[in-house]
Amino acid sequence: MDKKINFIGIIIFIMIIGFLLIGCGFSNDDDTSGTGGNSGSGGNSRENAISVTVGYSASHTISSGDKKWFKFIGDGNPVIFETRGSVVATAITIFEENSIVGSQYTSGGEGSNALHAQSTTSGRNYFIHITARNSTNGTYTFVVTAPTSNLRTNPITVSVGENSSHIIYSSGTHWFSFTGDGERVFFETGGNVVTSSISIYEGEGTSSIFSGTNGVNFITVSERIYNIKITGNAGTYTFNIRHGTGDGSSRYDAIEVSKGYSSSHTITSSGQHWFVFQGTGNSVTFKTTGNVVATAITIFEGNSILGTQYTSGGEGSNALRTQSTTSGRNYFIRISARSNTSGTYTFVVE
Repeated sequence: MDKKINFIGIIIFIMIIGFLLIGCGFSNDDDTSGTGGNSGSGGNSRENAISVTVGYSASHTISSGDKKWFKFIGDGNPVIFETRGSVVATAITIFEENSIVGSQYTSGGEGSNALHAQSTTSGRNYFIHITARNSTNGTYTFVVTAPTSNLRTNPITVSVGENSSHIIYSSGTHWFSFTGDGERVFFETGGNVVTSSISIYEGEGTSSIFSGTNGVNFITVSERIYNIKITGNAGTYTFNIRHGTGDGSSRYDAIEVSKGYSSSHTITSSGQHWFVFQGTGNSVTFKTTGNVVATAITIFEGNSILGTQYTSGGEGSNALRTQSTTSGRNYFIRISARSNTSGTYTFVVE
């Protein structure tokens, strides 16, 4: 009798342990915990996609040729889907319901992450398909964010006096918006981590009017909107905006001039001086005078050379160029010495 009771007790104990295990639940998913969505089991198929929202950030382990599925319900706002990490080369493909609406991946290789910005329709289902590429495998982080400076359609508004730090990811892009004040404005990036490039666009224009590494400056038009695109490698940079003038030693430090300008400058045989003029919509004449230096004048509109003018050379050979201008456009004038001459010349704008 005692043996029978003991046997029944053992059976009951085993059943209790089994119920406890079922209640706790087990998952063979390889995800770690995250925020902003369900990073638990699932994701191995579209039907079992992991639900995510803005703010989601979780790590996932993937094998070469493997895939992971996520589901995002649109709210009518743009959203950014991004992978981060230094191990797995990833590709992102986006489906709106059953139709592919976009895909994004970098050139491949270890550490190649993907980023895709997607506009959404409220209530629509968006499925995000992530795959490992180039025989890479390991852990990556999937992040869902609302765009800030990452999209031209949602730039950060800035003004003169701006001095802010920003974190940019590899091959990343930040957008800023500046309203012109009619003054000479310097847009500069700093720091010793990120190699950055700046491009300036007027309004909704798709071609940049100025571009440069770490700095661009020009005379702005009052109330005109300028969109600033900054690209760079991964790290933190500072973005500074200031008024300023130049000493003429380089294009970046060009001297601002207008009609009626007349000033003497001393130049060496291999030297050059730079000036900047804001177009008025009328023709303007740039010329040098004097009897010592042979000079050449080269005109740039934005990033493009418009022409060069000089006389036949020799001492006292001055240059003159008449240029039609577009109102609000910047014209950079480079004056260089020729024929091994040096000394003082006068630059005149009329």
